[in-house]
Amino acid sequence: MGLPYRARVDERWFLNLPGFHGGAYVVAYVEDTRERGLQHCGGCGDAECRRCPYNFEPRMILEISDCNDRIDLEFDIDSEAGRANSLHKLDTLLIALRVFREGIVAEYEPYDERERELAEQRD
Repeated sequence: MGLPYRARVDERWFLNLPGFHGGAYVVAYVEDTRERGLQHCGGCGDAECRRCPYNFEPRMILEISDCNDRIDLEFDIDSEAGRANSLHKLDTLLIALRVFREGIVAEYEPYDERERELAEQRD
């Protein structure tokens, strides 16, 4: 039996407050590979095998779910370009979420104003 997976990050968050429609969550997982060495293809017996031994990427999961919809984002660390792209993807998500949040908060007042107008028209 091999080494069990160890995690650097192993987090799960529910996105909705209690009492709201369920099913929304975020899973963030990054394997800790410090104690794992090079991998082997499993005894192919081919002396020229380029996969024996080989390096591997850690298991990484970023999954976001809301009701019936789910996205799984992929991240690479096997090259400088892949690493730069992975960090860019994360940084862009953080910025987009902050800007989206600001937009939602800015819409509170116009929405409430329309609700007050509707209430006045009903009275």
